[in-house]
Amino acid sequence: MDYDELKDDFTQAWYHELFRRLREDGYEIDLINNHRIYANIYSGDALVCQIDKDNELSGDWRGKVVKRIAEETAEYVFAHKTAPTINCIISGMQQMGYRKLLAFNDQILAVKKIREKGYQFATGYRTVLSLNHYILNKRYCDYSKACEDFAMRAGLVDQDKLLNEAELKVIYSGLTQLIRIDPPQVTFEELTAIGQVLNKINFSILPELNLRLSLTEANNHELEELEV
Repeated sequence: MDYDELKDDFTQAWYHELFRRLREDGYEIDLINNHRIYANIYSGDALVCQIDKDNELSGDWRGKVVKRIAEETAEYVFAHKTAPTINCIISGMQQMGYRKLLAFNDQILAVKKIREKGYQFATGYRTVLSLNHYILNKRYCDYSKACEDFAMRAGLVDQDKLLNEAELKVIYSGLTQLIRIDPPQVTFEELTAIGQVLNKINFSILPELNLRLSLTEANNHELEELEV
């Protein structure tokens, strides 16, 4: 397969996964495929982004989400195309089709393409059997979450610098009590900073942790059914 064939193969695989992800998120795809525009991407009735014949995306601020999804899908679709296969076990059963995306410190991030279901990502560790034999014990449909888990497991992130859910709740409770003291014990600038921290914990971090837990449980159940 020459360069042009490889490029076309990757492009078609990327389009397939990109459009699957976008439709999953509620976008509509209108394939134009003329001399200038390949596809228009709509959110409701609004045109938010276009893909030209050179695979470049254009759009206003509403197209930024599409751009992020496009960049992410291109990254893991290309990685899957070029990654080596591995020998792996999940729940004691030999699995076929997984490829190694990243490996560090005996930890691995792997990927498997599932027909009409997109890509399944998994993290695990190398066994003592061989350099290419792994046990995968966490699975994800979300690429970014799988990358986060791999980074934590491989020691690429210092866990001592991170706060867990219980610690965040303690901080939230303490700051909430502090701003309720009468007379106030903090300046207006400090109160503003505290409000920003509380909002970040309440509306971003804790919901994300809870959603991640529920998605992980749901994904594991769903993907176990897929592999039967």
